[in-house]
Amino acid sequence: MSNDFLISTSNRIKSTPFTSRNQAAGVNKYSVYNNTLLPTMFRSLKEDYFHLTKNVQLWDVCAQKVIEVKGYKSLSLIQYLFCRDFSNISSSKAYYAPIVNFEGGLLNDPVIFCISSNHFLISISDSDLFNWISAINNSKEFFSDVRETDILTMAIQGPKSEELSQKIFGKEIKSLKYFNFIKYLFNKEEIIISKTGYSKQTGYEIMITNPNNAIMLWDQIMEKGAEFNVKVGCPNMIERVENNLLSYGNEMTNKNTPYDCGLGNFCNLDKDYDFIGKSALSKQKQVGFKRDIYKIHFNFESEDKPVFFNNLSVYRENLEIGKATSIVWSPKYSKYVGFLIASKSIKNNLSDYYIFDKVRFDLIEIS
Repeated sequence: MSNDFLISTSNRIKSTPFTSRNQAAGVNKYSVYNNTLLPTMFRSLKEDYFHLTKNVQLWDVCAQKVIEVKGYKSLSLIQYLFCRDFSNISSSKAYYAPIVNFEGGLLNDPVIFCISSNHFLISISDSDLFNWISAINNSKEFFSDVRETDILTMAIQGPKSEELSQKIFGKEIKSLKYFNFIKYLFNKEEIIISKTGYSKQTGYEIMITNPNNAIMLWDQIMEKGAEFNVKVGCPNMIERVENNLLSYGNEMTNKNTPYDCGLGNFCNLDKDYDFIGKSALSKQKQVGFKRDIYKIHFNFESEDKPVFFNNLSVYRENLEIGKATSIVWSPKYSKYVGFLIASKSIKNNLSDYYIFDKVRFDLIEIS
């Protein structure tokens, strides 16, 4: 039974300035991410994967909505909202930072761009964060300026991304370090180019506001990228799972703490300052965090084995102990792979665990 459906756009589900370009490039599937169309496949997952890992792609990731926070107390607001320590934050740098509720449950895992000490851009994953930030801002009397922006994000990803980006933006782009960004003047608009992106193939993300300039830049990248075999693409499920890139809403939800998902290194419980969820997480730390995230490799090697791709129940002696998520065929391992959040004790009794039809799996710790 197919799980593919047609999607009607409206004020609730929005297209982007690049949707027409995606259509012209033959997009096959969309997801809805932050109420916005996000391409998920063009030719096939495997064909898209091999092209991404060998060449360069241009992605429409406008679904990564951007929240702006400004004001003289904005750094204090950011520090109170997020688990990560920002005492040494620097402008022109970006920071991956989990945000949790008062019970320690993950709300989002955005990237924060520090424009200056009182100006931040928060590029969010797939969950509404604007109302939460606005409410905390006012109820705790930070009184910062918090707004949803019209920023459009595109990404250049793949091993040839640096060559292509140099051709568009100049040789100085080569010196840009990971999770750093620069401002660049394009057609009289100041845009942001960061060494970030939702792949491990290296690449850049571009934030731009003017839709006409965005389309102009998109077309220029495609034209000048022809010699590098550029194609319109999208975040690839195979590539992200092989490289342990987690997806909020799939691997982790507000029922998980950062420590369940291997994100504890981005939490600073030992600092003097307070942040939302710190008390709850500190209490859990005292008794010990009980769960962790694992990569699982299924023991059947046939690519033709029928399998559901998400929320696959994992059992121990007929008792469900977790859900396997983001299951996909991996060319790298020649196996189906996925993720599992479960008790830390699972690795001590591996032979007792199985999925549907008693199919067992190999367990890999994610470092």
